[in-house]
Amino acid sequence: TRDAADLTTDEIIRLMIGRELTNRYPPKNTVIGDELLRVEHLTGEYVKLKDVSFTARKGEIVGIAGLDGSGRTSLLSVLFGTASKKSGEIYLDGKHVRNRTPGESIKNGFALVTEERRATGILGILDIRANTVIASLKKYLNGPFLSDKKMADATDSMIKAMRIKTPNQQTKINTLSGGNQQKVIFGRWILTQPDVLLLDEPTRGIDVGAKYEIYQLIQDLAKQGKAVVMVSSEMPELLGVCNRIVVMSGGRVAGEVDADNTTQEEIMTLAAKYA
Repeated sequence: TRDAADLTTDEIIRLMIGRELTNRYPPKNTVIGDELLRVEHLTGEYVKLKDVSFTARKGEIVGIAGLDGSGRTSLLSVLFGTASKKSGEIYLDGKHVRNRTPGESIKNGFALVTEERRATGILGILDIRANTVIASLKKYLNGPFLSDKKMADATDSMIKAMRIKTPNQQTKINTLSGGNQQKVIFGRWILTQPDVLLLDEPTRGIDVGAKYEIYQLIQDLAKQGKAVVMVSSEMPELLGVCNRIVVMSGGRVAGEVDADNTTQEEIMTLAAKYA
């Protein structure tokens, strides 16, 4: 226990996780390649999204900033097919894709980590194995049946790769911490081998120690040449993790900034442009 006046953020973090956390964000050392995702004049049918255009390159982490109600989540929903598109085009590696449903989007190489982990991310009554393989079940077929061994091997590889803290694969996912639940969701989507990873508030409700591990996972995925599009309400997170930030306001793109050469004030000014 300390007097609040005597504490700094770094000191609180050190007391929480039992060690110094000198860097809250991993270094941005990904190699950015050619354009992978191009979105042109995207407008939603029943959601607040109007004439949104942006690009994301291989190995690039593009942040989506904005106030609540600015259309950030709607953008990811329309891109992934969980919300209807009214007009606009989506191109993946130069090829036109329609993404009318989540199933079609997964086939096209898209993955979505949703904002409300408990409501729309995890299947709370099922175990870790079911939650990990649910998006890529066709890979584990043995004839007309699912192979327990194939599913167990895939889940085991993800538990090790993600450093998920769990007694075993049969543990119910809703008994894990928020950070470990989020790692299971990341593992689920990595098994689908996506080209574009859409992340909606990927570290919401996760403690500061687990956040660093999630940031590291995001950087590792970018290093594999994937394009990452990441929505976050935390300005320092966007500045610390992303290469480029697209700012939304009132369902439209208000501007685009280089994450290493901008300020929170500049982002907030753009976020209020059409609000």
